[in-house]
Amino acid sequence: MQQLLSFTQVVNLIKAVGDKRTVIVEGENGIGKTALFHALRKDPKFADHVAVDPIDCTQLSDGSVWMPDIDKENGVSRELPNERFGVNKHNQKGINGARPALVFLDEIAKAPQFIKNVLAPIVYEPEGSVVFCATNLSVEGLGDSIQAHLRNRLTFVKMRKPSADEWINWAADAGVAPEVIAFVHMYPQVMDSFMDYEEGGKYHGKALDKDNPYVFNPRASQIGYATPRSLVSASDIIKQIDNMDTETLNCALSGTVGESTAVDMSAAVRFGRSLPLFERIVKDPEGTDVPDNPTAQIMQTFQFVTRTSNRDEAEAVTKYVQRMRNEMQSLFVNTVARSTRIAQFATVPAFGKMLADNKKYH
Repeated sequence: MQQLLSFTQVVNLIKAVGDKRTVIVEGENGIGKTALFHALRKDPKFADHVAVDPIDCTQLSDGSVWMPDIDKENGVSRELPNERFGVNKHNQKGINGARPALVFLDEIAKAPQFIKNVLAPIVYEPEGSVVFCATNLSVEGLGDSIQAHLRNRLTFVKMRKPSADEWINWAADAGVAPEVIAFVHMYPQVMDSFMDYEEGGKYHGKALDKDNPYVFNPRASQIGYATPRSLVSASDIIKQIDNMDTETLNCALSGTVGESTAVDMSAAVRFGRSLPLFERIVKDPEGTDVPDNPTAQIMQTFQFVTRTSNRDEAEAVTKYVQRMRNEMQSLFVNTVARSTRIAQFATVPAFGKMLADNKKYH
């Protein structure tokens, strides 16, 4: 089985060789392949590049890449590239001051063969620009295929799903709803891959449909399932919980992450709505009740990580967390320490002591 790379490893590979070789990233649907482009666009190494919008290759036609231009004076024709590839009258190739482009070709293996053919000059010869592509795994059965002689001219790597901890660390900084983060913490198997249940996988011999009904199953008909992408969609729904009734919420979640995920996620949502208000905790951290239920405390932990915005709130939240069970204190300080929220907590002495008392963070 081919080695799977993490998101960070793929970003570093493209940074290292992307101006010389085109990297094609294969991975399960919804795991963050498009997010590679956004990470690279923000990287200082590409500050001078023209970052064009991601290009969905399945939506291209023959005129979407090159168009003929007739030079009657010289009796010849030539092909002009579409502006979507970062070339325009202000940034013409070969003209002094032209900037390299950062081009992301999504779903390239699903495109018709003639589109792959017309993309060939762009894909095969980046010439100082960075061109990289993404597509799904062929075993997902979504119609991804690239001929062998074309594969031989490109660099193919497979990207894995993030682990539960990796996704939680990202989600805590990305503003994902604490109910969703808590769900992933309690059900880390949502970040397992269907390939883990195939021959050679770490769960080979177990039944995917029974042991992990949360994730994508290429052998089943599913309305929805949990992926890093669909979990963010669920977060958007949960954030609007005050604008819908319970039945609407449950139906929307089922249609986004699948029924099995929605049922367990809804339980986290119910616990979240029963918690003391964040504003009340900040105002009176030592007098506000601490819930006895461990699930409720997990919910609170991620609520604190995602909502704390200044040092005063950080100090109050830390006082409150000191009253919680030890494992919640450990979860809290280690999650904060791996996120950008550490800036609010770094000068709170009680937080520093709590962090020192817990050895999980490295």
